[in-house]
Amino acid sequence: MEAAAALTLGVSYALAWLPDRRNLPNLMFCLLAVAVAGVARAEVGMMHSATVAEYLDWIRWTHLSLFVALVAQLLFVHVYLGTGRVWLLSTIIAARVAVLVGNFQLHPSLTWQEISSLGHVSFLGEQISVVGEGVTRSWQWLPSVSRMLMVVFVADAVLQLWRTRRPEARRKALVVACGIGIPLLSAVVLGQIKVFEGAQVPPIQTPLFVATLLVMAFELSRGLSQSQYARRELEELRTEVARAGRVTALGQLASSLAHELSQPLGAILRNAEAAELHLAGPAPDLEELRAIVADIGRDDRRAGDVIDQMRALIKRRSVEMQPLPLDEVVHDVISMVHPDAVARHVALDCVMPPGLPPVNGDRVHLSQVLLNLIINGMDAIQASRTDIKRVVIEAQQQPHGQVEVAVTDSGPGAAPEIIGKVFDPFFTTKATGMGMGLPISRTIIEAHGGRLWVERGRGPGLTFRFTLQQAGGSAA
Repeated sequence: MEAAAALTLGVSYALAWLPDRRNLPNLMFCLLAVAVAGVARAEVGMMHSATVAEYLDWIRWTHLSLFVALVAQLLFVHVYLGTGRVWLLSTIIAARVAVLVGNFQLHPSLTWQEISSLGHVSFLGEQISVVGEGVTRSWQWLPSVSRMLMVVFVADAVLQLWRTRRPEARRKALVVACGIGIPLLSAVVLGQIKVFEGAQVPPIQTPLFVATLLVMAFELSRGLSQSQYARRELEELRTEVARAGRVTALGQLASSLAHELSQPLGAILRNAEAAELHLAGPAPDLEELRAIVADIGRDDRRAGDVIDQMRALIKRRSVEMQPLPLDEVVHDVISMVHPDAVARHVALDCVMPPGLPPVNGDRVHLSQVLLNLIINGMDAIQASRTDIKRVVIEAQQQPHGQVEVAVTDSGPGAAPEIIGKVFDPFFTTKATGMGMGLPISRTIIEAHGGRLWVERGRGPGLTFRFTLQQAGGSAA
């Protein structure tokens, strides 16, 4: 039952560790749980041994599982508390390695020089085997000393954390002291009673480990719940920041977007006035009126498209992955920034090879990234004295199922120390900038399974590149 409980907990926390492999406490817990199941099986084998040789064989396998369990406990304390003396940790592990090797190399074991007979005691309603008569080795102190050093290591790590005086740190210290320190000390006392007092005590270390597992599981589940809550809050914050970035970009384009809307609205008004003049005549030209109505419909749809694009970019939404034709996304963004580019006398060039495969992505979020990179490029060009004012958007298929997009400007470029900071939050070279556009863009691209970076262009200016996965493809 104890082995089954340990394995169940081990599998549960293995599944919790796999999505986030940087969470080492979950990994240590999983190793400990599997090792405890091994210790439990070996102890049952010792209890049911019919001969001294069989009993000694199970002792060896107990020490193998015991080694993994004890080391996992130590590493858990070290990574979970963030304290503990590394030299002491290394010393204990080296001592446990020596104990493990000694139990397999020395006959009959490192602790026992000879076991001449088995005894039997009553345990849980049945007779089980225990050491009857035997002679201990002089080396038997090594396992005991290593266990005592483990108690010292845990106590020292707990005290280091306790001295920080932080309430959460002290709570963790108490949990480790009660859940790991006390069972370790109890195991040391139990071992000494068995070896030195010659008491016929059943080989039962598993309950102490199970107690440790339960305390660790409760603590990790508490942390897991808190981390999931924090992750949800972080995701909501990222969504809000991304939306703020889109609104800021649209704010920079406000005058151009107003001009883009005023053109079709003005054309609709003029066409409506022309239609009224035709209708006021004695014999309205129906063909001319049909042409006017068709023009009004086209201008209305044009204005509606601009409004739809603005609404989509302003709307609060999470990443919704689907196959996208990248050329359509690029041309939509170019059409949005084109009036602003004309006002700044910047040429926008698009280089899209034929047959470019669709990519997995979210249209609105990818539009935000392109919008931000193109606006940044045009802003950089304003600081350049060159007559060539150009932003080039290129895309090309890459190996391993990826598509790379590059946005290159003809601006003055930047010093290496500036290039190294452009993705830092709140770092900006603009007088009115927030310094969040590029960090948000990088977050969006990473959420798409790609990466975003900057490099010097072949000529003046900078090139921002990002990769996306092809629809149906996977990363190498």
